[in-house]
Amino acid sequence: MEILVFIALDIVFSGASLWVASKLVSVELSFAQILIAVATASMVAMLPIPVFGWLLSVALLFFLLKRFSDANVWPDLILLVIVGRLVSFLALISLGGIL
Repeated sequence: MEILVFIALDIVFSGASLWVASKLVSVELSFAQILIAVATASMVAMLPIPVFGWLLSVALLFFLLKRFSDANVWPDLILLVIVGRLVSFLALISLGGIL
């Protein structure tokens, strides 16, 4: 049950941060496309292989955002992925102590 809460929080925080960041850098992505990409990446990040699952989720998030948009790889998509994963990581770390 705890894992489902962390996946849901990851989807919410990553989705919101990617949506705001996409508006700031003028990348055309709908909120539904962002949620699909983030939900898929969050599920892959929960693979039981310690570092590989997280790295695979970052690559998958980048790939899906590239498929959903016509944005340039650098700086737009790479910065979107870094910002999204960083905000999600920081939010889950801070909420991890509360939950």
